[in-house]
Amino acid sequence: MTARYVLTSTCIQSGTMALTLSLRQHLLGRERVRFVDEDGEVYEAEVDWKWGVIRGLLPYYQKRRLGVNETVWLHFRGEEVELRATPRGQPRGESPRPERREPLQEAEARPERRRVRVTPYPKEVLFPHEPKGALEPPGITEDLRRLGFLLEGGPPWVYKAPLGRRQVALALLRLGEGEAAALRPLRQQGFYTAFLAPESQKGEVPQGVGYLSPEAVNRLVRLKARFPLSPVDVEDLLRQGRVDLEAVEALEDRLVAELSERGALAALLLLLAKKPLGEVFLLADLEAEALEEGLIPEVVRQGVELLSQPPFLLLKRLSPGEFLLRQEVEEALSDLQAFAEGLKGRLSRVRGGA
Repeated sequence: MTARYVLTSTCIQSGTMALTLSLRQHLLGRERVRFVDEDGEVYEAEVDWKWGVIRGLLPYYQKRRLGVNETVWLHFRGEEVELRATPRGQPRGESPRPERREPLQEAEARPERRRVRVTPYPKEVLFPHEPKGALEPPGITEDLRRLGFLLEGGPPWVYKAPLGRRQVALALLRLGEGEAAALRPLRQQGFYTAFLAPESQKGEVPQGVGYLSPEAVNRLVRLKARFPLSPVDVEDLLRQGRVDLEAVEALEDRLVAELSERGALAALLLLLAKKPLGEVFLLADLEAEALEEGLIPEVVRQGVELLSQPPFLLLKRLSPGEFLLRQEVEEALSDLQAFAEGLKGRLSRVRGGA
């Protein structure tokens, strides 16, 4: 199995790789993983399920001099994962050409040699005089990614959430990392701007300046596991100027009132809306995708059964565990709305004639 991975600025700066769907499936239940590069060099990496990343790949990125938006191909070979970076100048969509294989007899005659590289000491140990956290993105970067915001650089730390024809852009500075004046040009460009600080320090944020707390962002991630939360909901909070626990709790109360038990079905519909019309997919794959949205497999199975029956008819079962998306989600909801309105009108006529 082979997967394509495109590097972000966060990957390059922190030596990490996000746990994509293919990586999650391959590494399920493991805390360590062995990567082998083009030269046979081995990298022992840590699988951090809490933050959804793999740590320990900075030596490989530095060795290959990789940059943002460059492609690394992942070839899953049993317990190992082979790394092959796309050579500079080669189109990103093409996997590197396989190396010429030696004849089997020659390969067996030559003893296998592998250089093992140990992940180096943390930067704070090697460079004790460098300010701690310098040029490192905020710790909430992974939580913001789960909410749909991708890091583009900093400081100020710029995050963007694409929404089709427009996007939600956010610029952050950690409290003490810079002055409010550094955010002003970005605010004039249409960015939402804020200082990042714990709830215990929000009183130190100057008046009239946006505020965002790590605790509030983490609460939003947990909330997303229960409700179909999107960057638009986050934008509503940013527009108010203060994204703290109190604001998130108010949003949670509103979502509970609006969606209640329909939240899981709404989240599944949003997940299906990302698929192109006519796509055939496996239930197992959909369950794996839904896990990242906080939906358990049992809820997905129940939802798929419901959506494949009248009055929805959104999905068509092709074989056990295989389904076809027969309508776009918006079209199916419009049909359902028309059905409900027609039935409501007929009920009115029946009652009127009684």
